[in-house]
Amino acid sequence: MTLAPLLSLPGLAAGALALAVPVSLQETSEAPIAPELRPAEPKTPEEWRARERELLRRIDELEALLRDEQERSYLRQQEWIDYSRVLGDFELPSLPAPPEFIADALVEPPDPAAEAAAREAARLRVRAREIDRKLATLFAVESIGGIDLLEIGLLHEHEGRTWTGPVIARLIDGRGRMVGMLKASHMRLEASRASHTVTIVLKDGYESRAGALRPFEGGRLVAAPDEGGESDEMVATGGVRRIFLGAVDPGPWIDAAPELVDPEMLQPVVDDGVWDRTAVRIDIARLLRRAGEAGDPSWRLVALGGIRGKDLRDVRFTEVDDLTGRTQRIVFADAARVFARDGGGVEILLEGGTVRRGDRVAPFLAGRYRIVLPRADAATWKDARVPGLAPAPLPAGLQPEDDGPSDEETAAKDGGNGRPPIR
Repeated sequence: MTLAPLLSLPGLAAGALALAVPVSLQETSEAPIAPELRPAEPKTPEEWRARERELLRRIDELEALLRDEQERSYLRQQEWIDYSRVLGDFELPSLPAPPEFIADALVEPPDPAAEAAAREAARLRVRAREIDRKLATLFAVESIGGIDLLEIGLLHEHEGRTWTGPVIARLIDGRGRMVGMLKASHMRLEASRASHTVTIVLKDGYESRAGALRPFEGGRLVAAPDEGGESDEMVATGGVRRIFLGAVDPGPWIDAAPELVDPEMLQPVVDDGVWDRTAVRIDIARLLRRAGEAGDPSWRLVALGGIRGKDLRDVRFTEVDDLTGRTQRIVFADAARVFARDGGGVEILLEGGTVRRGDRVAPFLAGRYRIVLPRADAATWKDARVPGLAPAPLPAGLQPEDDGPSDEETAAKDGGNGRPPIR
């Protein structure tokens, strides 16, 4: 008798035989068996037949054990299903509502500071949406092209002024196609009543064209901070971009977003009544003519809307060619102040305006424009009681009081480079 019948046993029997082998023996089947535990090798045909019968008997026992275990497993599964079905048939009564005082005690008291902050944030969101809609309407009414504001962010304080941001805008060509994007952290408006112009001022941002990022003038690109590690996103820090909207009536823009313009634009009073406006205009016109005769550029004060404090308000200066008498340029400004230069001469600093040469109109660079008269006699201007160089006149019978350091002393204290802001 051979081992062929044993090798052709059913697969189930072979599997049962494999299950019957202890795990420890399966895992160590490759380990050598001790000689004393190794069964004796059959030698005669009779011994081989006895060994075959023993193995067949063992296989029958293992198959019986496997059938019993499968039956027990099936019974346990059926028992669990029946148990789960019985639990599902039970209807649990609903719990009564807790007493009202317990429910009130479980509610955390509101935080007044958090509620106030939430109300303020909601107000700013609503106001930002209103400004966004009004600016979009003004862009359409004035037919302003080249830029389309998509998002203006929320109102916030920055550098002592109210700004809005972050700002996202599209750059559009003459055919209405998008050619780039503008992103900035802050935006405000410069509206000039004297020159009838509006300028959008963007800060801390960059321009994107064809995937290339270019920061605003004076700024740079840095990697965005990321708590999880290094970030591939770039943000801009510093830099200013000024977008001149042309000659438009600033009134509607100021009314639409009064928070974004200079507070001076919200005050309709341009003259405080302290100075004699006519006398000041005549004196400045005479002094400008003398400076021109001394070799300085020939400037004329054409209009003076008023005087408030040390500032000349709503002014218009004209530069004239001495040979031909033709107007070379006209400067409109909301405010101007006269300074004595450290090296001699007089300087007139203008803010919030435009320069016009023929048909071309350009806004002030960085919002400021300087008229320098190096040959003008500062002492003569001071003796003529020009606002900014001389103290304001006092009513009769009152003694002059110490009004603090003059503009010249302040400039000298700052090393000759400082200029007090025009207000």
